[in-house]
Amino acid sequence: MKKILVLADIHGHVGELGEVLASNPGISLILVAGDLTNFGSAEAAARVLAELKAAPGTPAIALVPGNCDPVSARREFDASGYSVDGALRDFAFCRVAGSGGGLRRAGITSFERTEAELRAGLEEALQGRPVGQSDIPLIVLTHSPPYGTNADSVRGFHSGSMAFADLMSSTMPAIWVCGHIHESRCVSLEDGTLVVNPGPCASGCYAVIEIKEGPGLPKLTGAYLSL
Repeated sequence: MKKILVLADIHGHVGELGEVLASNPGISLILVAGDLTNFGSAEAAARVLAELKAAPGTPAIALVPGNCDPVSARREFDASGYSVDGALRDFAFCRVAGSGGGLRRAGITSFERTEAELRAGLEEALQGRPVGQSDIPLIVLTHSPPYGTNADSVRGFHSGSMAFADLMSSTMPAIWVCGHIHESRCVSLEDGTLVVNPGPCASGCYAVIEIKEGPGLPKLTGAYLSL
């Protein structure tokens, strides 16, 4: 059994991040769905990356930047080799495609993208996906959630990306990991895709996904949020 630790919206809270990592030994992969910093500098990004690297068991790491991650932070993520923004990366038991940034609203945060830009980023990542039956589950990792899911509700209104909702329907990944909307924590099956918004790690929130290996294809066996 492989366990994936799902994080989002750390916002520079290295202490809370360290507590979450320490309480989850035996993790094979950490996925971070953006906002590692809170408009932080390269040094702030480096501190978060150092904490992730120090996780028990040195699991693999994949991340995308969020709307609160400035250019300097994004450069640190790229240099670390962990960013999958616009990229596809294979691990032994899953395949991760990423597209970072927040859906453009008022244009006042550090990394906002239009619907067209979000779509293009994810389509670029998915270009390397094998055609036909995949040998490992596909996980899409984004900061903005897909529109109309349990991961994007703010005071009863949906606020996610329509482009992502369209791509989720057409590509049908096994899992879609996102963040951004702190109040919409969920593990929700949406038309065959498990959508996971772990909630803000800055408040101690996280999720765990379990994938079973063995004869045949690796398959999802469970996912849960921290209490």
